[in-house]
Amino acid sequence: MITPQSDLVEWCKLETEFFQDHVRHTRYVEKGGNRYKKVNEDWSNCGELGTGGFGVVNKQVRGTTAHYRAVKTIDKRRLPSGFDYYRELVIMAILAKVCVLDPAGFFPSLSHVWDFLVVG
Repeated sequence: MITPQSDLVEWCKLETEFFQDHVRHTRYVEKGGNRYKKVNEDWSNCGELGTGGFGVVNKQVRGTTAHYRAVKTIDKRRLPSGFDYYRELVIMAILAKVCVLDPAGFFPSLSHVWDFLVVG
């Protein structure tokens, strides 16, 4: 199904590599004159903030900076049959678009979906 919300969700999807102790996001930041610079960001878990029905919320730190974010992990294997986790991604994308949460995004794997917002 193609909807405007689907486009918003795709806008928030991050190019991600998974490592044993961190994840790496690749972003393309505007450099000027229609040119973009490739920027890698490494994020590591530094504590658990809480748990919910379908996963855990962790605090992550970016490299050696003091930039933090909250990352909610949705374990797709624990979801009820037919449960649509995509609705949550649409909500996060809408909030990011209207600058309530800035930046926010998500990154999927085969068994999990992570969505996040920057908290500090």
